[in-house]
Amino acid sequence: MALNRTKAILVSLGGTPAPIIFSLNHQRPDYICFFVSEETRDSIDKDILPRLDFAYRNYDWITTQSAERLSDCYHVLATKLPEILKKWKVDPKNLVVDYTGGTKTMSVALALATIDNSSLYTYIGGAERTKEGLGIVINGKEKMWYTDNPWDEMAVVERREACLLFNRARYLAAAEIFSKTSERVSQVHRPFFEAMKELAEGYDLWDRFKHKEARKRLYQSRKIIETFAAASDKAEMLCLANALKDNLSFLEELKNDRAQKGLLLCYDLLANAKRRAELEDKFDDAIARIYRAIEALAQFRLEFKYGIKTSDVRTAQIPESLREEYERRYFDEKTSKIKLPLFASYNLLEKLGDELGKSFFTHYENKLRAILDQRNRSILAHGFDAMKQDTFKKMYSVMLEFAGIEERQIPAFPVLTL
Repeated sequence: MALNRTKAILVSLGGTPAPIIFSLNHQRPDYICFFVSEETRDSIDKDILPRLDFAYRNYDWITTQSAERLSDCYHVLATKLPEILKKWKVDPKNLVVDYTGGTKTMSVALALATIDNSSLYTYIGGAERTKEGLGIVINGKEKMWYTDNPWDEMAVVERREACLLFNRARYLAAAEIFSKTSERVSQVHRPFFEAMKELAEGYDLWDRFKHKEARKRLYQSRKIIETFAAASDKAEMLCLANALKDNLSFLEELKNDRAQKGLLLCYDLLANAKRRAELEDKFDDAIARIYRAIEALAQFRLEFKYGIKTSDVRTAQIPESLREEYERRYFDEKTSKIKLPLFASYNLLEKLGDELGKSFFTHYENKLRAILDQRNRSILAHGFDAMKQDTFKKMYSVMLEFAGIEERQIPAFPVLTL
């Protein structure tokens, strides 16, 4: 039975036309591209086309100057084949490659020139050959062989590369590999790679704080990943499914729990800071995120416990002991509003008797002041210094300590080991 996807075929031609005729009549492509040497070019019109029993739309040929030089064969195929497919408006993934005829060098060149975009390969063999089974297939005894999709095996390497990229926070690069692989593997493997593409894109969106879009993408991948995890019973797939479940629970809580949203965003900022530092060695970026988390934590506490927005503080909300200072230092003449920076926010919390404000200043003199001073010298803050790993670790540790945050509360992206 012929392949039902045979839109076009690239076939190498040697000195024996019978197997090629058998292959073409069996697959009945719309378009035929012959790969020939100068010696076999005339065989197309003389021996092959007159013996085809179907109507094809068009044919063309690519001629190698040397059927024994791999570089020559590969170069002419890599140069000419894309032009012919573009002229025919044929997608390379719909191209069948038949490597039966021609020299061994021509066959190798066919594979090398098409492997990145094609996944359909055929070969004409047979049970009876000349020379006591060592020669060519006897006419009339041909047999069509559809080779296994080589991408089903090559995908193992691609998958590992995608995992390495994902685990280094290069989520879109990983998604691109998963996407390209899904287009090349056999149909049975395609849903898995499509799901992994959605997953990688989802975590990229989350990494850029696009939580709504991330949640949608991750839900799209969840069912397939859980199905594969249950079917394979492999530890790495089960770990991925469990991690995805936990991450989606966090995103759901972030969506629905308005009272805790600010606190959850602080957790997310800390998680993002860890990825910048531990996966990318971007310590300035990481410290900037921790600083924002410290600031956001105070904003969250003031708004949801005391009804105070740090971007628009009413005078009556400020204790008498701070009122004159805050009106003088933090009044924005452009907006006619009192706006509080980080230190002033925690100072206000402390004067309100809040435990978070008290904890901040308990840690401030001994630990936080020096770290915040270092942060201010960062090129992403007010200075020109590059931050170091040690500064990040200290700042992260102190943040968790004074805020009473446990490491288990910080959402963690999965580590792919597929």
